Amino acid sequence: MIWNFDSLHVGSYRSGFSDAFLGPEAYIRVIDEVKVVSGLSDDGDSLMSKASGADKQMPAIQFNSLSTEAERDEQRGIMYLFKGIVGLRNSKAHSNRLFNDPSRAHEYLALTSLLLRLLEIAQVNRGTGAGTIK
Repeated sequence: MIWNFDSLHVGSYRSGFSDAFLGPEAYIRVIDEVKVVSGLSDDGDSLMSKASGADKQMPAIQFNSLSTEAERDEQRGIMYLFKGIVGLRNSKAHSNRLFNDPSRAHEYLALTSLLLRLLEIAQVNRGTGAGTIK
């Protein structure tokens, strides 16, 4: 399921909100969706590591076949994008900085949209145990 940011995006700029409001809401949506898709109850960095298969564990959320080194590198790279959302959420949640920059907010929303789209097309490995990959 892709979250439609259009109404939030346009309305927020016109009413004077900034990406300091938009970003955390979008990041929280990504984190919540990872929980739903993976079936994991962890949060933050731990959630993203377990969901994406850090340390050569079978991922709960698999973005490709993991059959080549390049595909395993891609899986790891996507994991770091998801971990980055956690860091951005934490940064925005503990700061009063306002970025009244529509371009920056749009880019944060584009990253969020990409991650939600990746979740939508990913293979989900629930209940397969904690096997390892090559």
